[in-house]
Amino acid sequence: MSWIKKHKILSVIILIILLIAVSGIIKKRKSANTLLTEPLKTGTIIESVYGIGTITAVKSFQVKVTVNNTIQRLFVKEGDFVKKGQRLVIMDAGNFSAPFDGTITYLPFKEGENVFANSIVLSLVDLTDRYLVVTLEQQGALRVRHGQKARLSFDSMRSESFEGVVQSVYSNDNSFLVRIDVPNIPPQILPGMTADVAIGINEKKNVLLAPIAALDSDKVYKKNDFGAAEEFKVKLGIADGEMVEIISDEIKEGDRLLIKKKLLP
Repeated sequence: MSWIKKHKILSVIILIILLIAVSGIIKKRKSANTLLTEPLKTGTIIESVYGIGTITAVKSFQVKVTVNNTIQRLFVKEGDFVKKGQRLVIMDAGNFSAPFDGTITYLPFKEGENVFANSIVLSLVDLTDRYLVVTLEQQGALRVRHGQKARLSFDSMRSESFEGVVQSVYSNDNSFLVRIDVPNIPPQILPGMTADVAIGINEKKNVLLAPIAALDSDKVYKKNDFGAAEEFKVKLGIADGEMVEIISDEIKEGDRLLIKKKLLP
């Protein structure tokens, strides 16, 4: 203490230097825990309902017997493509031909074998005419309507997405289902394959958009001209999983928001 009293001016200078150093360390730590968004822009945002869809064939046909039969002659095998009218099988019960062009997808029997009643002898499926069935939660199904657009992607084709249109919404055995027509499904996508589906239920254009990661509940932090963060309470519109509509007089196009790293996914 005696040294400080004798060197007051030097002590004050040292104290100021220490305060500046501590302040710099705090600022660096705060900066290390935050990121800045790109300048905010206006644009179009689409709110969606998400689900998993299954590719389903429009046309399928089965040969099924009601009494015991014997297969006398087989004209096809599994995987064969057949034309409409082409003969498929002859049994005690009669001759069966293809009612449409398609592929034999199931044929567990051979010529001369006995077939028990109610057994499926063969299945024929048109693999080129397909649609998508999506299962949704009740809350999501209530917001889906005929004519809404849908986007779907397949695990093995993540670089591509396909567009479809909602044709109907219905229920079956306490499941809520949506039928989506997808006109440009590639031929390698077969019935039974699944896709991630986003059904657009609401679209807004020319609205201010911000990353969802910049939200802290209903608050955002904007960097001001002095580099400090100002807190603003905002009204939120629709979101699409990555971006959200911001409704606020204080937040404008070109502003940059702070993203706390702990809020990042």
